[in-house]
Amino acid sequence: MGDSQSRRLEERLAREGVRILALIALALIQATLLLTPLGFALPLLVVLVVSRILVGLATPFPDSELSYALRWAIYGGLTLDLLTASPLGVHALALLLAALLVILATRRLQLGGPLIPLLAVLLATLIYEISLALLTQPLPLEWFSYSRFVILPTTLLALILTLPIYITMRWVLGMRTDRD
Repeated sequence: MGDSQSRRLEERLAREGVRILALIALALIQATLLLTPLGFALPLLVVLVVSRILVGLATPFPDSELSYALRWAIYGGLTLDLLTASPLGVHALALLLAALLVILATRRLQLGGPLIPLLAVLLATLIYEISLALLTQPLPLEWFSYSRFVILPTTLLALILTLPIYITMRWVLGMRTDRD
């Protein structure tokens, strides 16, 4: 009996290690390869975390799936902090705050159609960018110019990425649960 428990623990640790490595790779891609000509990166991790939340809410056991999404936010946020030379924990805190607010806003909704993912990513991106601004920019912040040059383009890019990522994640995680 002890051998099977240690094997399950090893399998869980291996799966978690693979998740961490995958999120490190995605954060590395976001911070280096996905820079736009204007100098900011596509909000890939925000869209991935929100998509994971929405796909997880549609499963029979949403609480365990939501814990995966929150871990994605922590791992991805800490990796972004290390890659972008921002204070440690800023991106993780902003991603966690955005993820928690999306969970609260969408937990009781029927998740059919493209409108809910788009609205959830809109909410998450706004919360994420406002949190980053409050945590990293010196005050007083010029909100009009910040929203025009940072928040608006980032939000539009996130909305463009939303449906392809959400549909792909729903398909991939649906295949995974069908196998289990």
